[in-house]
Amino acid sequence: MKERRRSILHVDLDPFFVSVERSLDPGLRGRPVLVGGGTGPDAIVAAASAEARAQGVRPGQTVRQAQGLCPDAVLRPGDLETYGRFTDDVASIFQAASRRVERPSADEAYLDLTPESASSPGAVAGAESIKDQLQRRLGLDASLGLASSRLAARVASTWAKPRGLLLVLPGYEASFVGRQPLSFLGDLPPHLLTALEEAGFSTLGQVGEADEVKLAAVVGPGVAARLRAAARAEGEEPIPVTAPPAWVQEEATIRDRRSDAAALREVVDALARRAARRLRPFGLVAEHLSVEVRRPEAGARRTDGVAAGLSDEDAIAEVVRGLAEPLIEPAARVRAVAVRLSRLRPQAAQTPLLPGFSHASGGRGSR
Repeated sequence: MKERRRSILHVDLDPFFVSVERSLDPGLRGRPVLVGGGTGPDAIVAAASAEARAQGVRPGQTVRQAQGLCPDAVLRPGDLETYGRFTDDVASIFQAASRRVERPSADEAYLDLTPESASSPGAVAGAESIKDQLQRRLGLDASLGLASSRLAARVASTWAKPRGLLLVLPGYEASFVGRQPLSFLGDLPPHLLTALEEAGFSTLGQVGEADEVKLAAVVGPGVAARLRAAARAEGEEPIPVTAPPAWVQEEATIRDRRSDAAALREVVDALARRAARRLRPFGLVAEHLSVEVRRPEAGARRTDGVAAGLSDEDAIAEVVRGLAEPLIEPAARVRAVAVRLSRLRPQAAQTPLLPGFSHASGGRGSR
């Protein structure tokens, strides 16, 4: 049986902290931005925008040094709680698209978008959907590369900057990767990089085509074979399956105090559908569905139990809308809405919705 060609997506959110700050304050777009890891001039730069980097600023410098290089930079002190919330939101988008996700850092991710069946969404459509959701839902800019290997995908996302999506067509991976500098081998130790450059190697293609004996004389016999394979974007380990979630939750903060019931119904529907999509890659169904509506004085929650479990997006949205309906008035006092799907299990044959239990409760801590 012919092996399926992998479709690996690399998502580059670098610099993530700056992207979050720009999502919260669109007036920062196009301006040099620094995010400091602390307060005061001796604090360390945790992230710098492309505009600041173009003037020599690098993460790890002190804020004093960075401001000397880029006096017009806008400094943000950083908010780990907010960044953590955005990280969770990004993870929910990735989990809805694939059950194979690697997050080497907050700034990047690898997703295996290889279709698992003929009816699975195509990789390009999946990549475009991820890019759209990052921008539309979270206001985050990302550059994406899609190829048959991690390395080719990462090179492609670099060439896709800023805010693009680049697809490396099947059969062109080796020639595309081969033209790139050795620095694209991100895990190559600095002393080996120096040794290769001193030996006359400057591109990945030169390393991939090198005689193994000659290469071994430079980097050692134990490294040469692995290095040649890496430079050809070959021999990569598969992206591991992400552990299935115990529950999924989607929530939204309502900032507009003039929100009406119709607008809240749209929010509830969107949250329910997003939560449902997060079940799909893992083949899970939810036996408990709940909606919580929060106001300044208290929160109220309603839950429905579905003995057979649900995974269908429309069915979940219908149940959730029914749960939310008694809770959304007065709409103007609503500050947040959350939809949670819990008691998850592997999907069996889907059956119609069965009556479970439903209750309304007041207070934030009730379940």
